[in-house]
Amino acid sequence: RAPLKKKKAPNLRWMPDEHERFVTAFTLYPRKWTKIAEYVGTKTPEQTKSHGMYYMKQLERKGEEVPPIEKGGSGTGVPWTANEHERFLVGLSTHGRQWVEVAKV
Repeated sequence: RAPLKKKKAPNLRWMPDEHERFVTAFTLYPRKWTKIAEYVGTKTPEQTKSHGMYYMKQLERKGEEVPPIEKGGSGTGVPWTANEHERFLVGLSTHGRQWVEVAKV
């Protein structure tokens, strides 16, 4: 049996042109990591999400606006209200990951 060849690790460092494309895509598709990765063209959705999380922390430190987390997995574009978020947390602590029950709260 032939030895397995190791795949070369993808380039984890973000080049300035990649970051520029990231910022443009992040503005167009906030927190849509797959779409952002497709726009950047050289990074995976996982790498894009990791970079995005770091980028959002930098925005927060500068006092700049960070896109809200959207409700609904379909990308409805409607942010959670404080009341909805609180109800979600209560449902999650009560019912765990039983989403049908959480949704009833």
